[in-house]
Parts: sequence; structure tokens; C-alpha cells
Amino acid sequence: MNKTHHSRLLWADNLRALSVIAVVLLHVASEFVSDIDVHNPLYGSASWWAGNIYISISLWCIPLFVMISGYFLLNKTDSHRLFFKKRCRRILTPLIFWSVFYSLWVIVKHALNDDLSSAYFTVAKGWVLGEPYYHLWYLFMIPFLYLITPVLRIISNSITQKELLLLISLCFALAMLSAVSDIVLLYFNLNAKISLFTHEFLNYIGYFCLGGYIGRYEIKLNSKWATIALITSVLITVLGSYFITHLYFYSYLSINVVIASIALFFLIKQHLNRDLKLAQLATYSFGVYLIHPLFIKSITSMFDNWLLAYIDVAIYIPLVTLTSVSLSYLTMHLTHRTCGVRS
Repeated sequence: MNKTHHSRLLWADNLRALSVIAVVLLHVASEFVSDIDVHNPLYGSASWWAGNIYISISLWCIPLFVMISGYFLLNKTDSHRLFFKKRCRRILTPLIFWSVFYSLWVIVKHALNDDLSSAYFTVAKGWVLGEPYYHLWYLFMIPFLYLITPVLRIISNSITQKELLLLISLCFALAMLSAVSDIVLLYFNLNAKISLFTHEFLNYIGYFCLGGYIGRYEIKLNSKWATIALITSVLITVLGSYFITHLYFYSYLSINVVIASIALFFLIKQHLNRDLKLAQLATYSFGVYLIHPLFIKSITSMFDNWLLAYIDVAIYIPLVTLTSVSLSYLTMHLTHRTCGVRS
């Protein structure tokens, strides 16, 4: 019984492990694309293309984290009290600890650069925007999805399969429309309006509910078409980012990333339900997510120029990624009991 149950969940372990690796890959590659617009001489360079391609093949990371949460949480039958007790223990403590930790990290970095006067403003702005450090936005978003999970369970249980699929489609349509409107507003210089971070979870309800829908009805997808959809979507991301704008095509809510994420979720679920020796990394995936920016920053600060003088960016990005993942995993493996960050 236990062995069968464990085997059934191998795909979920593999999905979590691969997703956190993709997160780190995305953040390492972003160094070669972010803040480089069409007027920058580096735009379209070999290093830019390397970063663009690696980002394009890893943008599914956050959507899959949200989908796997919905897959399991929306189909549980535990009481609301027990559900919130577990979620608070797993999310709130890490959120507070790591938000304070990275706030102090920012202050120290500013102090070392003799720029302490702006450090407190930077930290305060990060808290107001719901991201004390660039990757912590996820910790400020996901609790709101947990907060409405009991309501989403009731809705899922009280409507038909077709009605649920229609609701999910509507959520995706509104979220994708929001992603397009952001770019349109930016084009007309109407992007000054900043929304509260408390609203961010609304854009991810589609992913969350789709995960639950797949788990509830054991939905399968033709692997051939899923593979074609995945490859096509990635190619659209790669080319669209260059010829149009990466501001849209890198969005987790762009149509290309939505399609790629859904297709990959099905492919992993249907074809990677085997032991890839990633269970331990999956166990500490949350911790790796939380700490990896420290190792990326440390490696790039100390070895950036030296490494890039000897190896191509296309090799540098996966090398720094694997090193950061390994160091993050080892750190979490040794300290998770005292830090309380085990996922």
C-alpha cells in the first residue's frame, strides 16, 4: 500500500525538484537579459540570446508550483482549522524569517557601498510591494490562494465538471487579459498605477484551480499534442521576446507561458512517474527557493569576471545554476530543523 502510494507521487517529487531548478536557472539567466532594451548594444548579442533561451525554457517554474499546490490542496478533505494550521506553520514562519533576513542583507549591501541612506527606503518599498527581495513575492502571494482554498473547495464540489472547466477558463482569460493590458498601458505611459500585492493571487487562481481540476477528474492529455504545444510555446517565447518585447512574453500569464506550463504539467505527470533520485531535492525545494539568491549573488560577485573570461555564457548559466542549487540544497539539508524552512 505505502509502496504503491509512494510510486504514485514520484511525478510530483520530480515536478517540484525540476521546478526549483528552473527557478534558479531563470534567475541566473535574467542577469543577461533584464534591463537590456533594444537601445542597448548588448541587445541581440550572443550573451543576450543565451539568457533569452534559458529564460524561455524555464518560465513554467512558478505556474507548476501553483498547479501542484492546487492539485493536492483542492482535493483534500481536512477541516478548515487543520488546513489553516498546517499552512500557517509552513508559510508564515519562513515568510517572516526570510523577509527580515533579506531586509538585513539589503541594508548590509548598501552599507558596504556607502549608501546606507537609501537602504531603509529600499527595504520599506520592498515590504510595501510585497517583495522584500525579488523572489519573495511568491511567499506574499501564495497565502492568499490558501486563504480562499476552502471556498474554492466548496465551489468545486457543488458544480459540474464542465462548469468548473468554464470557471477555470474564465480565470485564465481575465489573467491573460491583465498581462496584455499591462503592456498596452506601458506603451502609452499609463503604467504609473501600482496595485497592492494583496491582489496578485487573483491572477493565479486559474493555475491553482486547474491543478485541482486535473487531480479531481484524473485528466490526461495526448502526449504528442502536449509536446508540440510545449515546443511551439517555447519557440514563440524565444522569438517574441526578441522581435516584440520580453516584458510580455516573459510573463507567467502570457498565453505562451500558460500553454507551455499546462503542457509540461501533463507531460511530467504522465511520463515522469519514476524514481529520478530527486526526492530529497523535492523535500527541500521550498528551502532551496528561499536561499538560492544568496549563492547566486555570492558566486557572481566573486567569480563572474573570471568565469566569463574562460567559458561561454551558454555554459556559464547552467554551471552557476547547478552550483547554486547544490549549495542551497546542502545548506537546507543541514539547517532546516533550526530555520524552519522545510517544505
